[in-house]
Amino acid sequence: MIAEVEESEYVDLVEPSFLRCVFGPDFFISFYFAEKLLDRMRSVLKSYPPSEYPKLYPQPVEYYKMGHIAFKVINRIIFFLGFVFLAAVILVDQGTFADDGFISEAWPATYGMIQLLPLVLLEVLEFGRFKSMREANSASTRKAQLRPRRLFDFVSPTLLSWAILFYLAAIFLDLYGKQFVLRWSSFDSAAVITGSNLFFIALGARHLYGKKQDPHQAPGDRERQIATNLTSYLYVSLAVSIFFMTVAADNIFQLDFLDATLMSLYFQAIVFFSCGHVLRRLKLGEVNFDVYKEEEAVVS
Repeated sequence: MIAEVEESEYVDLVEPSFLRCVFGPDFFISFYFAEKLLDRMRSVLKSYPPSEYPKLYPQPVEYYKMGHIAFKVINRIIFFLGFVFLAAVILVDQGTFADDGFISEAWPATYGMIQLLPLVLLEVLEFGRFKSMREANSASTRKAQLRPRRLFDFVSPTLLSWAILFYLAAIFLDLYGKQFVLRWSSFDSAAVITGSNLFFIALGARHLYGKKQDPHQAPGDRERQIATNLTSYLYVSLAVSIFFMTVAADNIFQLDFLDATLMSLYFQAIVFFSCGHVLRRLKLGEVNFDVYKEEEAVVS
């Protein structure tokens, strides 16, 4: 039988939980991180304008300026939506959406997925930009490196080993919490963890062995980007494994009061170790933007 939460206990539960599981990702993802990403996009447009680097911009410059405004507006709306979620937690569900009497992880999970939508949209638009750059590329001579790419030239064997170890540990701890009762429902978490890692492997293989998305990208820049992306996938894989390990520990030790907080930290970790890692490692000052300049006409 579920114990009822006293009014004094209810206040203690709702306020700290919200500060950790709603306001935390609200500020970090939709405000701080969005501003960092927007500053980078604006810096590229200002420092490397279309007049000097036309190959970098397959669309008119107004298209990118409007995109910057739209990205900021969307993230601001999502930022203030976090306070709507707060009102829903306190006023609508009274902090007891979950059966255990604590704030349900469904709140930060739903809000976290909403916060990721602008980043997903940005990634889709980036693929479209690269496609337009390839279509507009009129260079008659294509350059390619003949040196084969090997996985451990781009990622640390130690980091890969830790990712595999945590993957196995997460599955083991999950099955341990279910007392190794082997039925289809026992492998739901294992299926999600495995599916996530297979997705990361597919993305990594595409970066490592696939065609160059940016037709003008310098070889050194591409190698740094491959290394950064692969390392990012391993970090996110670790975050996924650690999250499911905490979920298993929650079920074993009845730590239901941590559900919402852990879900919130999970989404923050995804952004920090994916897009955040790329921003930290790929400095604009280290990118060779000269490849995006207009080629000088050859005078016969």
